[in-house]
Amino acid sequence: MSENTQVVKMNTAISQWTNSVTDLVIRDFDACGVPFDEYSKQCAMSAMTNIFKLVKDSDKINDLNGLDTSNLREIVGQAASLKLNANAVPRECYFQLRTKKSGDKWIQVVEMGIEGDGNDALLRNYGNDVEKVYPCWIVKEGDEFTYPKRKGIEVEPPTWEEKGLSNKVVRVVYPVKLKDGTIEYLISERESVKVNLIAHIRNNMMNETFGICKDRYKATPEQKKEIKEKKEEILSKVRNCEKLEDILSCEEAIPFISAAWLDTPEAMFVRKMRNNAIKKFPKNMNSLASSSLMHMDETYKTAQEEIAENENSQPFEVVADVEAKEEPSFVTEG
Repeated sequence: MSENTQVVKMNTAISQWTNSVTDLVIRDFDACGVPFDEYSKQCAMSAMTNIFKLVKDSDKINDLNGLDTSNLREIVGQAASLKLNANAVPRECYFQLRTKKSGDKWIQVVEMGIEGDGNDALLRNYGNDVEKVYPCWIVKEGDEFTYPKRKGIEVEPPTWEEKGLSNKVVRVVYPVKLKDGTIEYLISERESVKVNLIAHIRNNMMNETFGICKDRYKATPEQKKEIKEKKEEILSKVRNCEKLEDILSCEEAIPFISAAWLDTPEAMFVRKMRNNAIKKFPKNMNSLASSSLMHMDETYKTAQEEIAENENSQPFEVVADVEAKEEPSFVTEG
């Protein structure tokens, strides 16, 4: 088969898949009463192109047919509703594959994450009364920095002087101008990323059985208890790590930390600090965008998987404390 023929077939596959998923996403937008504008369409297209490349370069899955349509619909919908463009420079979001249990089978699912400049886009597009988002300050160890001070309702701005003494980022600051002319300073510290990393480890441990059994879904109550105790033992060691970097050196935790954290830790720390800085800033989002942002949160995803894991694991008994002695009046009247 010639190279040109292969390219034509690839482009046809992308086109067919793009049209199919886009139609589903448009339905979701219509159902929520949210307009599917040109930029949402552009973000959806860039998401699908990047997911196609992700699958093509992966050794875990053969082609797009190996992905669940509902998963693709959700992820592409997230990019479109949040208006995050994977083809922007610098890019605003990224995609990765994760192994997940579905029924009796293990499948590959796509997950989306927000890149540094995606946080700026979220603030610009959805931040309450935001007029302008200034470039993010990346404060490093050894730089001179003073925190903002409040005098009544007045705010004395922070100061930052770069010294170039280290590449270790200790905090990020987003100066945000509101429509009333005031400036808000959204600050996130390096150590706040410990929460993100612990949630990441918990999420990656979800299907681990530590050799106690082959499948956690078929584990006996005793095996489940043993697995839970082992997980708590590892998490306890992680929580006892004094610094963020110490977690990445924790031997028990390393198997559950992805390569992105281990290979490029500083980049991941900055990414998460930027995410954390804007997370609590009030946003005016439609229901679709709000749901998308919530479902991308690592802590939320971990909690949902734990709920799914433990649902119906124990019998729920309803005991009537008070026995009805007579019928209520509305039954007997008339």
